[in-house]
Amino acid sequence: MTDDTQHPETIELLEDIKYVTQANKEEISQINRQFRQRITEAGLADKATELIIKELSGELGQLSVKVKLAEKAIGKLLPKPAPKPSASSSISKPPKSRADIVFGTDRLAYNKNLLPLESSGDGTNYLWSGADPEIQFLFPLNRSKTLGMRIRLFALIKSEYSRQLKILVDGVHTEHQFSVSDGLYVLSCNLPPASDRNETEVQIVLPATHSPRDLGNSNDERKLGLAIADVSFGRPEGGLTQILRRLKLKP
Repeated sequence: MTDDTQHPETIELLEDIKYVTQANKEEISQINRQFRQRITEAGLADKATELIIKELSGELGQLSVKVKLAEKAIGKLLPKPAPKPSASSSISKPPKSRADIVFGTDRLAYNKNLLPLESSGDGTNYLWSGADPEIQFLFPLNRSKTLGMRIRLFALIKSEYSRQLKILVDGVHTEHQFSVSDGLYVLSCNLPPASDRNETEVQIVLPATHSPRDLGNSNDERKLGLAIADVSFGRPEGGLTQILRRLKLKP
């Protein structure tokens, strides 16, 4: 199944073109008003005013057509939308906000302590962390402003580890909140501004790792920690949002 998240540059470009198209319409209207006023103030005859405005509108109109054609061409590059998922499969959706920077399994797979990609029956992709109780990532981020971080998990080897684990940002322990959203576990915290950094180191430290066999859950002998679906960065969470998450309510 084709996932739109595999084409972030195409989607971003298409959204930008739509913005330019709308901006062009507003720009044409504004320029027409400005030129009509200035030409009138210059004392030109009404016919001359209308002729100049008509020519200007034509030029801007051609630009709008070109932008529209580019939009149509880019749109053809997008994959066809998948059938609408059922409620049970909705957990595979990434965060909806366009402002979010999302690192899915394809962008996390390089980590040496993450095992090969797995997928649940409803199509949720995830990566289990291995025997090492510490998982370390390096994210290219602009930290000029406070960012919120959300780590979505498909599973944990022990449910109590959701609160016992530690998250360190650039070596500093950062308090996190735990919640459940759309069938996935969510670890969330805010990253303080750090304008002197182009990269952010995030460490997740578990109390321990275990094999499902040792816990009596299955015959899987691998030492596992947590199964990561994606990591995203976006708008920081306020105090009210954090309280609602603790109560497991949707803000």
